[in-house]
Amino acid sequence: MQIPIIEKRRKRGRQWRLFSGSHGTFSISRRNQKVYKTFFFLFILMLNSNIIGMAESSHAAKIDTLMNAYLKNELFDGVVLVAEKGHIIYKKAFGLADREWNIPMTIDTKFKIGSISKPFTAFVILQLVQDGLIRLDGTIADYIPDYKCKYQDRMTIHQLLTHTSGLLDALEPEEEAIKERLFHELRDLIKYAEAAEFYFDPGSGFHYSNFGYNILAYIAEKVTGKTFDILLKERIFEPIGMMDTREYRDTGIEERLAKGYEYKLLKGFENATFFDNSYAVGSGGLISTAEDLYKWHRALLTDQYISNELKEKMFEPTRSSQYGYGWSIGKKLCENSRDTLTIAEHSGSVNGFGSYIAHILRDTSLVVVLKNWRDDTFISPAYAPTIGQEIISILYGERVSLPQRSIAKHMAFYIGRDGFDQAKNEYFRIKKEDFESYSFAESELNKLGIELFFRFHMIDDALHVFAMNMNEFPKSYNTYDSYAYILMQKNEYASAIHYYRQGLDILRMYPEENNSEQVQKDAQQALQFIEEMEKKLH
Repeated sequence: MQIPIIEKRRKRGRQWRLFSGSHGTFSISRRNQKVYKTFFFLFILMLNSNIIGMAESSHAAKIDTLMNAYLKNELFDGVVLVAEKGHIIYKKAFGLADREWNIPMTIDTKFKIGSISKPFTAFVILQLVQDGLIRLDGTIADYIPDYKCKYQDRMTIHQLLTHTSGLLDALEPEEEAIKERLFHELRDLIKYAEAAEFYFDPGSGFHYSNFGYNILAYIAEKVTGKTFDILLKERIFEPIGMMDTREYRDTGIEERLAKGYEYKLLKGFENATFFDNSYAVGSGGLISTAEDLYKWHRALLTDQYISNELKEKMFEPTRSSQYGYGWSIGKKLCENSRDTLTIAEHSGSVNGFGSYIAHILRDTSLVVVLKNWRDDTFISPAYAPTIGQEIISILYGERVSLPQRSIAKHMAFYIGRDGFDQAKNEYFRIKKEDFESYSFAESELNKLGIELFFRFHMIDDALHVFAMNMNEFPKSYNTYDSYAYILMQKNEYASAIHYYRQGLDILRMYPEENNSEQVQKDAQQALQFIEEMEKKLH
């Protein structure tokens, strides 16, 4: 089909000539010019709409292929919503909301969204700035007179919003595992930061701080006389129509709330440990749905709730970081167009849940990924931000590799349940019968050996895994290096020296297969280890 072209005659301004390829030429009188111009405009508009629609359909199909691969490979349970240029092109639920009762996930399932709560806290603070109740250059001492620390007269609202205050991020993991299970009044919660040392002088660096956002919530309560959950409800959730979003209450009955899980490397899925939500007011205590977060996205496109001036500040990173007011502001270079996208994004992680939201500021696109389980391993974790960023790549024409199951993760479960020998048999069974579904990259067994040794102190199992990897990838220096390192830790110096030297021989024999800066560093380290062990042997 040839597209008609309109060209104005230079000599006769009263007529237009319509060319239509092989269909000949005819003239249009001045009287009918308006009709044909209108028809042509509508034709082009319809054509553009069809092209955009086809692009959106193509993107949706590719996103669906990606997400179905995550589901098939047991890497994702949750909800994904994607809007392109302001319109939803994809929303779908995957897997189970409750594993014990086999309850499927639905689009309107609620999730704990963790630190995606921070943009809402920042938004309330900016509304209070707009109302004249808070100043961005106001200090903690201005709003919490009894707050006593080294810098209460210097630490500003701006610094708390942008994580440039130098405040403590969180307690040490062992202590936090206890404290997070206890109920806290908000004033008592912020005492942990009040008593802690600063990372740096306020305004001189960047360090992410959950306690900074707890303090912001408390300041909002102080200047309004209302609890923070009421402020959120009155100022954001009700006006925008986010009826499924609120501060979570542990004792409340919450319909359609997904159950949270943790994936343990040696055990598989377990129920998430208890977390008292009072520990996360302002920093990570909200529950929401994908569709409510889309409503939030649409609201941010207007100046109905805060001024454009304040909204610009919200999405403007500081000089010392890539964080604005409640949002991480990132840049993405598109491989195909060489264009650079500005992305306002945030991830969230709380016991049993992972989440990610991204606004592409240039064209009002949105990506939301909500999960109801977390990994406690670095082996094939399928983090919500990783999935979200892959979806963004799809939206901008980049190639994305489909995920595979991790053979190392699969083996780890068997090691924990049945021991190494059974795990080894399972490895070779799958390699023979279902090779295409799993990743058998060299890094798989290497990561497994590292976690077994450093996290679980299972020295013999780690040694067996590294020995397997050495046999599977005999031309890789790294496999010999890892095996020798464990032998050295067992004080088996003669054997460790032997395998380090064997690895160095492999490096000389197969330089192309081992051409990386890290391998060269490891090889230099190996020479030092050999020298030290030879001294001990003699």
